[in-house]
Amino acid sequence: MRLDKVSIDGFKNLRGLELDFDERQLTTVLIGQNGAGKSNLIEAITQVFRWVDLRRNEPRFHYRVTYRIQPQGPAVPNPPSVCLSNFPGEPAIRVNGQEVKRAEFEKRKSEWFPDLVFGYYSGGSRRLEALFDSHQRRYYDDIKLEDDDAKVAEAQEARRLFYCRPIHGVLALLALFAFPDKQVTAELADRLGITGFHSLLALFRQPWFAKRKRVDAETLWGAAGPAGRAARRFKELAFHPFALEGNAVDDYRDKKQVEPQFAAFLPSLTQLQQLAQQFRNEREMFYALEAMDISDLVREIQVWVMRNNDASGDVGFADLSDGERQLLMVLGLIRVSRGKRALFLLDEPDTHLNPHWQHSYLKLIEDWTGIAAEKEHCHIVLTSHNPLTISALSRDEVRVITQFQDGRVTASAPYADPKGMGFTATLTEIFGLGTSLDVETQRLVDERNELVQLAKRGDAQARRLIELNDQLARLGFLNEDREPLYQDFLRAWHDLRYADRPPLAPADVEARQRAMKELIKQLMTSEAKK
Repeated sequence: MRLDKVSIDGFKNLRGLELDFDERQLTTVLIGQNGAGKSNLIEAITQVFRWVDLRRNEPRFHYRVTYRIQPQGPAVPNPPSVCLSNFPGEPAIRVNGQEVKRAEFEKRKSEWFPDLVFGYYSGGSRRLEALFDSHQRRYYDDIKLEDDDAKVAEAQEARRLFYCRPIHGVLALLALFAFPDKQVTAELADRLGITGFHSLLALFRQPWFAKRKRVDAETLWGAAGPAGRAARRFKELAFHPFALEGNAVDDYRDKKQVEPQFAAFLPSLTQLQQLAQQFRNEREMFYALEAMDISDLVREIQVWVMRNNDASGDVGFADLSDGERQLLMVLGLIRVSRGKRALFLLDEPDTHLNPHWQHSYLKLIEDWTGIAAEKEHCHIVLTSHNPLTISALSRDEVRVITQFQDGRVTASAPYADPKGMGFTATLTEIFGLGTSLDVETQRLVDERNELVQLAKRGDAQARRLIELNDQLARLGFLNEDREPLYQDFLRAWHDLRYADRPPLAPADVEARQRAMKELIKQLMTSEAKK
């Protein structure tokens, strides 16, 4: 699944937007100033796929979305190109340029529509998540009482839009531990320092559908479908499972509420693997665990892991940093989508990552996708404000969203590859920042540049230029070089040179100016004699 072209007109600030993706690229990063429309574009694309799939909530804007459902290659020299549109005078659906009626499209949806469209936003707003509610609700209605595995699998296939929530990181990690892969395990250890599973505690709660029924915690409140089956298996494998009354606070505005709960503790990897025996693969296990959550049966699932420097099991998933949990969620869902034609729409997924991970985030995504999925069938579109995220990319992998004063919004590739520019140049040349310096330092640089450009300088201006050059030299501005090792040498030399030297006094400036004038006279005299 690769997006080709997107046209949006009339959605929030997006007016006349035309975006041409490079289908050869696994990832496309959308950058631009706040309010330019990056998140709006993610939402607009989601609305189009939601409408075409469910025929609910028709978009109130004009759109044209063209994509290829599978990559071009020797096996498929001319894969179908699908165009979804509601522009006046255009067919709603075209395949390879030919109009396709809705009934025909429904029959061949498995050929012409993405298997999965993932959405994720790192912030607290539900604006993007709400667009996935219809699919979540339909899926829940289909599986909540369903005991037929074939019908459950059918419901999973029909759930083509999927929103990534924090608990999915926990569930995906459990599925990875239960169905280990050598390369994935090595990546977890190398990148995140997670070397193995230690234990878990599943804390179940009385779900909303059992509030007025005469069922107790020992029966897990009569939960049915895949959620009930998975929960009962937890109970069977748990070390000393027991019912309890727990305090629940769902929101800072809520008072503590006492609710019936049931605790099931799995003390080792052996029990986790026994739990996994009822599933064919990690995807099936993930969906069963998720069913417990969307059925309102889970209060929380706490997972403890072993790390490179700590095998005690005292490190819980909740103890990991926001960046680590966020990364695990995205990587885990890429793994779960293995074999699927998937579109990932990620809004600022690098927000909580440290600079090192921001710098290697897309490389990690690409490596992980190559290991855990089929990257030829995936397209990852993400928004970012971070120059480190795009620092190793070519211009084909980046689109700059720009809003002009007349309201037009454009999307274009940067004029040059971010790769090789360096952090400062990426900020100024790609992100359009006027300077990466603080205000006062930039003022000194601007003043120095103005004086340098003068054809003739008076004595006061000449003295001021000497002062400015001395100040900027102390800040290292006159020691720039592209070679990192030589740059380090210049900095060390600079530190030693200025270590004990006080700033130039006015008399020193004047003396240096006289000396420079005398030197220039001597040079001119020497040149004239030649």
